[in-house]
Amino acid sequence: MTEKEEAGRLGIEVPKKLKRTAKKLAAAGECLVQIAPAILQSKASEKMLAIARLGMLDKVLGYLVTTDKNMHFVRPGLAWDSVQTVPLDVIDEVEYMEEFHTNTIKIKVGEKAEKIIFYEEMDGIRFYHYLKNKEWKK
Repeated sequence: MTEKEEAGRLGIEVPKKLKRTAKKLAAAGECLVQIAPAILQSKASEKMLAIARLGMLDKVLGYLVTTDKNMHFVRPGLAWDSVQTVPLDVIDEVEYMEEFHTNTIKIKVGEKAEKIIFYEEMDGIRFYHYLKNKEWKK
């Protein structure tokens, strides 16, 4: 099954900016589960965080691409994409941050923690439930 057929079967629309990354993931045998506009708090300026918190989808600066094995933080570029990968099975804890207008999920891997700010609250909730229910292990 091609990457496009697989994504279509799962109801996932791959943004044009992520076509290269999606092809590489499919070639590596990873199945797309979710693609959501999101940024890592540690890699963002205050202006970038404000854009994400306001849900300004016309100014998406990064994506969280979740597969059946990993989560990938992707910052699309002209010549290449910057990708950071975290295997799902090394995540020790996931927490939905109940802060005003932040759409934030906190993940812990060992002693380190990272906050992910989603542009859309429902994307964050879907990601939270996917990790919390350990659906990738099924």
